[in-house]
Amino acid sequence: MIRESRRARRLILQLLPPYTLELVVPRGTRPREIEAFLTENRAWLERARLEMRSRYPEAQRGLPERVELTAIGRRWRVEYLHDAKVRPRRRVYHDRLQLTVPRANHRAASQLLRQWLMSEARQHLKSWLWREAEAMGLTPAKVQIRTQRTRWGSCSGKGTISLNAGLLFLEPPVARYLLVHELCHLRHLDHSQRYWKLVERFEPGYRALDTALSESWTRVPAWSLST
Repeated sequence: MIRESRRARRLILQLLPPYTLELVVPRGTRPREIEAFLTENRAWLERARLEMRSRYPEAQRGLPERVELTAIGRRWRVEYLHDAKVRPRRRVYHDRLQLTVPRANHRAASQLLRQWLMSEARQHLKSWLWREAEAMGLTPAKVQIRTQRTRWGSCSGKGTISLNAGLLFLEPPVARYLLVHELCHLRHLDHSQRYWKLVERFEPGYRALDTALSESWTRVPAWSLST
């Protein structure tokens, strides 16, 4: 994926978890400059591709037969119906998701799954965050849900906390740690010593959980990420 950036001053290659190789280029970069840069960095690209294949299972890249949201202890079987005469639609049952899409329309099915995931995340992650906030004596100004490729969550200077819907795929203690992590930023926006002391106050085992969180991108299926 190539992304043009006003802020970029040089060409940069980066691996975005879990499945994307991104080339950031300054605005106005000529195609021949991009081609030359990619040729020069061919070895790095091959190593990155091999790393992705080894770290992220192939099963996570296609459409699922089952979806398990580990953080809330729920799972669904996914059924795909093909009908070119109707618009893509989804129906949600207790333990089953039914998706109706035109035949072999991977994009439409992924979009329906992502919309469903966002709905589950708004219901469960928001209420979970507010419960943790009340227990910690902290109050965010606003809570929003996103599907991001590079962040599990963030906290703005105005007190808005953003959560990645992909947190629902994680183990409950790891997902909770991220909520605590972002809530503590309401007091300290940086990662200073004072900040980590506050985190430790509410989660004494934060170091191991922080490591687990950074390694959890392999649990996030491709269909759940923004395109």
